[in-house]
Parts: sequence; C-alpha cells; structure tokens
Amino acid sequence: MNLSLIGLQWGDEGKGKIIDFFSNFSNLIIRYNGGHNAGHTIYKNNKKKIIKILPSGVFKKYCISLLSNNIYILIENLLKEIKINFNNIFISKNVFIINKIDEFIDFLIDKIIKIGTTFNGISIINLRKSIKCSFNIRNIFCLYFLKILKKNLFFYNIIFIFFKIKLKIFLFFLLKKIKIMIEIIKKNIVNNNYIINFKINKIFESAQGVMLDFNNGTFPFVTNSNIINKSIFINSNFYLNNLKFIGIIKSFSTRVGNGNLNTKLNKKKNFFFSYINKEFGTNSLRLRNSGWNDLFLLKEMIKINNISNLILTKMDSLITIKYIKLLINYNINKIKFFNYKNNFFKNNYFIFNSWKKINLKYFKNEKNFHLYIRFIEKVTNTSIIIISIGKNEKDLIFL
Repeated sequence: MNLSLIGLQWGDEGKGKIIDFFSNFSNLIIRYNGGHNAGHTIYKNNKKKIIKILPSGVFKKYCISLLSNNIYILIENLLKEIKINFNNIFISKNVFIINKIDEFIDFLIDKIIKIGTTFNGISIINLRKSIKCSFNIRNIFCLYFLKILKKNLFFYNIIFIFFKIKLKIFLFFLLKKIKIMIEIIKKNIVNNNYIINFKINKIFESAQGVMLDFNNGTFPFVTNSNIINKSIFINSNFYLNNLKFIGIIKSFSTRVGNGNLNTKLNKKKNFFFSYINKEFGTNSLRLRNSGWNDLFLLKEMIKINNISNLILTKMDSLITIKYIKLLINYNINKIKFFNYKNNFFKNNYFIFNSWKKINLKYFKNEKNFHLYIRFIEKVTNTSIIIISIGKNEKDLIFL
C-alpha cells in the first residue's frame, strides 16, 4: 500500500520517527516538497540523528530514498547527508539548486519584513523560480547553462544594489563550484517519473506541517511550498491511485517563529514546558512556542487533506503538567463557532486531568489517558491508530 504521512500542525509533530518506523514496510520514501529548511530528528541506538533534506527512511538499508521534483537543495548540505546511505539515495533531475548567496539575501530581507524565517534561502529560490532566474540539475548539463547562470548573476546584482552592498560574484568560480559538486552526485541523479510509478510500496513525506502551507496556512507566516496532500500529485507526478492519507499530530501544539498560536501558554509556563520537553526547533534551534491542541483547526486540516486515520505523538510530554486543555471553539463578539455540547465548556476549552505514568500496553494506562484520546477521536470523527510515548522507534502503542 502507498501512504502519505503528513503533519497536521505547524511542524515538529514527530514525523521523522513515525516515517522511520513505516519505512520498515516500504520500498521507497519520497520527499515531495520544501528544502533544507525542514528538520527531522530520529534516534538510533539512543543516538540523536538530524536530517534536513533527505527523507526520514534514509537509515534503512533496504529502502530507497528519493528527492522528487521541485525540491530545493543546497548541494553543500546534501553532500554532508548523502554519506548516510549513498547508494540508496536518488535525486530527481528536476530538483532546483540553492546557493549560499540565496541564504544571505534571505537573511537581509527578513530583517526588514520580520517573518522569522530559517534563513535557508527557500523564499529567494522561489522568487528566482517565478521570474525564470533559477536552474535545476537538468539545466547544468545543457549547452545554454552559461546563459541561465548569467541571469542568476543579474538577479543577485539587482538585490545587492538595493541593499548597497559592494560584492562581486565571479561567474567562472560559481560555475566551477557547481560542476564539481554535481560530479560527486552524478550517479544518483534519475528520471523522477520513471521511479515514482513503480508498483512497490511507497511513503510520501512532507517537509513541514500543513498549517505552514503557502496557500492554506496562516499567511504570511508560512513556508514557500505547498504541503497539503493534493500537492503530491503536482510535485512528484505520481499517478492517482492507491494512496492512503494518514495525519500526524502532537498531543499539544508548538510553533517556531513569529506566527500566531491561539492556544499559547503564558511566558513562564511556555518556557518551563518547552525547556523540560526539549522543544527547540530542529533547524533554527529556537525555543518553540507551546500551547494546547486546537481541535477546531485540526478538524479543518483533516477535511482538506482527506485524512483517514491519525497518529498521536509525544503523549509522554503531558506527564509534566497537572491539567490539560483542548480548544473546541472560538468566541468572537460572544458568538460561539463550532459548538460541541456547550454545557461542558469553560472559555472554549475542555479540561482534562493529566496522567502520572504511561505503559506500552494500552489497556494498562490510566483513565485520563484513555479519555483524552477518545475525546480527540470523537470531536474530529477520525480514529487514532498509533500513539507515540517516547523518542525511540519501539515506543509505540498500536490500537
């Protein structure tokens, strides 16, 4: 069976561990959006492994990893990660290439607009792509590549003039650097359309959570790519058949950057909770804003992405607090939206008592643990099939 495993919040849902587990039963893992602005954490033999650009199944010996069309790669970053499993990693010839200069420009622009990006140049490569000043791997082997590169330099010079930066980029050195790096990964470059439609078990992996989707997220505090399940077919050219959509959610909400989080804890509780549970951005290393789960938004994301089942992660993190809240509806001018049995609510939240211990056998867990899970299922009308209670691959409860 082909699976789409997608985070339904603002990222950091624990997708890396879940995809790493499912890759035991899959032949091909496909990354279909984003670039090295994402970060997935996987624990192997209690050792922390961080990957930014490669799919999370890269540590499995018998599983192929594919970077599909429209991925954005910084070749220096790719060369560091590709050593993990060199022979099992393939790269589409339609992957777009980011330069270090893009990261620098991203930093300069964010100082003005203050979005709180990861400074990885993703927004700049998208800008260059929209005005036809970018290039992909396929273009490098073309005769007219020099002309394409000149267009890139023209774009950079315009930006430098705006910021009054005196910086010269030499065409020869840029060309030489790119070709040297491409020679190293030349054997790994493939025709995406040929591999992706083999009749083997596949997993499609999203880089971020759907609430950071460029068109459906909380704009302008979003990423520069489409994350929702529909973009799988556009970005990867996968045929429309045999694809099951599974959503991954945390037992609470977190967000990195300047975007709003409606259920955010106050400053003291946020710092304590995030610090105790090591809620730091994998890529940016910034402290995440933590809050309660927003079931109103979650229900909308389930509909948009055609989710059939849910995977609930980080249930062990809620042991550190006494009371847990779930946001059910919003109050705007005393008008309630998405009412769900109003008698039970106080300030739009449903309040639960926490639990003290967690057991790998589901029926041995405390009553409050069961109530929390069943309430999420009831409100979202979607069944939870797996619960994660730790950082290791074996810390999973199957329902």
